[in-house]
Amino acid sequence: MVLRTARGITSASDVDDLHGWLRGLTGCPPISETFVAHCRSQAHADGPATWFYVEPDPVEGLLRRRCLACGLVASTMDSEERWTFPTAWSCGECTQPIAEVAFGLNFDNGRVAWVAVAVRCVNCGAVSGVTDLFVSGLTYDEVVAAL
Repeated sequence: MVLRTARGITSASDVDDLHGWLRGLTGCPPISETFVAHCRSQAHADGPATWFYVEPDPVEGLLRRRCLACGLVASTMDSEERWTFPTAWSCGECTQPIAEVAFGLNFDNGRVAWVAVAVRCVNCGAVSGVTDLFVSGLTYDEVVAAL
């Protein structure tokens, strides 16, 4: 894992570094499980597609991602029903709009209670959190299926 911080900006060498970034979050519930988002389309038989355009709403706890390779849109949890048409994410450092996405899960009594979402710019590697979602006691499998 190679996370670097310069001028207050954290950057990562690859998408796997998002695991460490999420687990290192402070001032929030502890993250105990992480995983990288990939497109679920059958069009990616050669390997999972992990580059997305991301539309987060951190105030409302919403997220939608569009696969760069096939265009499939995936809404996170109940985001589709509560959609607010937020501005698409672009890197705060280089303004490039394509990201790799990872989710960090917090558990309470064996059930998921909170999800944090982080992105890594595929151009410059800058890492940032884009939204979080409070989850009402769903199981790990239920949450993963809805992300």
